[in-house]
Amino acid sequence: MKLGHIAGCAAILVSLAGCGGREGDGWDEGDVAAAEQEIESTNGFEAVNGLNSGNGLNSGNGLNSGNGLNSGNGLNSGNGLMASAEGRKTVEYIVKCALPAGHTITKHDETLTDHTFSGLLGVAPEWETGACQEDCQERMTACLGAHLNTTGEHISIFLVGNAAAFPSIGPDTSPTYPTQEGAFFGNIFKSPPEFFYCNGEGALTSPVPGRIGSSGEKQYNNPFGGDGSCADNCVAFDAPYASAGWTSCGGFDNVLTVYR
Repeated sequence: MKLGHIAGCAAILVSLAGCGGREGDGWDEGDVAAAEQEIESTNGFEAVNGLNSGNGLNSGNGLNSGNGLNSGNGLNSGNGLMASAEGRKTVEYIVKCALPAGHTITKHDETLTDHTFSGLLGVAPEWETGACQEDCQERMTACLGAHLNTTGEHISIFLVGNAAAFPSIGPDTSPTYPTQEGAFFGNIFKSPPEFFYCNGEGALTSPVPGRIGSSGEKQYNNPFGGDGSCADNCVAFDAPYASAGWTSCGGFDNVLTVYR
């Protein structure tokens, strides 16, 4: 799993992470101005620490979606995810996905050393101080899935989302990222977790190791039969963005489409 470079284009991009968005579609002038700024992020998310086939991300790792990340009961200091380097990497990506740029959370590890994690994409801003309910959990799942690369290789990607569900991202596309890799959705906070993807039209075009279209182990699954394509199983955005991405897949209404 991994994340990466974010660059502005009336949108926010991430390397092994990214996002689209444009003026309108629920964006105000402040949103557009923030999105047009270039933001740098570092890839390196290789696994969702604390997630396995039997238990969700919410189970037994010091993380509780019922409380804000900034509270002691939402993300524990000193144990669970905060007690290992791998767990702290998971926290880094959780915070980057959840909170907007400029927001930070500080927690200490098992040695009482403080670590500060910075927000970036803002797909679940309510989780900073309050509960992350089902919609929030689905948005976080889509974002973490979009950043996942089991090899740790740095790859630039562009994220596209329905503006109603992902107002900080939006439905715009970029000519710099012409290949639709696929879409991510589900709920990894449940037990057992639901971590899904579908194949975009470019899923098999020069597939990236550790990503959709590649061989080898992945932490997410394609729940659809046949070729598992998004086009055959998902609902497209409304016009004029119908060809840009998917607004719902497999009964989930919080979907992120990824281009590279």
